Amino acid sequence: MRARALLSLSGWLLASLLYAGTAAGATTLSPAYDLRETSPVVAVNGTGAGQAGYIHFFIVRAGGNEWETQVGIEMPDQRIAWSFFELGVVVSPFMQSGYMPANRKRIEVQYLYGMRPFPDAASMGVLRAELEARVLPYAEAETPYCIVRGPSDAPCLSCLSFLMRVIFPGTSQDHARAQKTIYTTDDLLLYLAGVQGLRDRNARLQRIDELALPADLREDVVRMVNSTDIAGGGETIARTEKTPSRGRRLAKPTSRTQQLPKL
Repeated sequence: MRARALLSLSGWLLASLLYAGTAAGATTLSPAYDLRETSPVVAVNGTGAGQAGYIHFFIVRAGGNEWETQVGIEMPDQRIAWSFFELGVVVSPFMQSGYMPANRKRIEVQYLYGMRPFPDAASMGVLRAELEARVLPYAEAETPYCIVRGPSDAPCLSCLSFLMRVIFPGTSQDHARAQKTIYTTDDLLLYLAGVQGLRDRNARLQRIDELALPADLREDVVRMVNSTDIAGGGETIARTEKTPSRGRRLAKPTSRTQQLPKL
């Protein structure tokens, strides 16, 4: 009787330990991107102390042409690392508005907003610790800019491709889902806002309503949600049969860009 009681007690203790281990493992392995759908979105209107790793959105144009979206990442010294339009991977001073020389052209730059890429402190800590090491090889190699790289072309990166390599390296928990989800800067914005994983438009709009977003950021996210086709199954965005190249999407006119003069 005593032996049976001890056996039962041992079994109970073993089951408890297995359950605790499983629960702890589940907590540890829970990927950071799952947190975005329920976490606040941290948005900023410029660079600042303690914001290394933040993603910043700009619009650029050359010679009065159409505005296009440009994205970059904030460095510890508050400069921006990006694969700049018609220039390539550089680290340059942040600007709210102005001009940047590239390929014998003056590229007009207007800043939109910035966002924290990860909701949890652990992921942000890893990004910040490795940020300069991830950016430096591309900057030192003077990696040129391109939207689409041909089979025989030299290595080159669009602004989005560069950013994806920096914030979602192959060893990160976000890598697999981000690679299947983010093909344009619009996709990136929806991903960071935590709505890309929601397959129902009403759920996405409800999520946006619950967020304390700046007016211009809210305007862009709502516009993208209303103009995006949501597919069923495992995909969140309707795709063509051939996987599209990762690059920029043409920036749509907003209340801000409509007020900017064409040069």
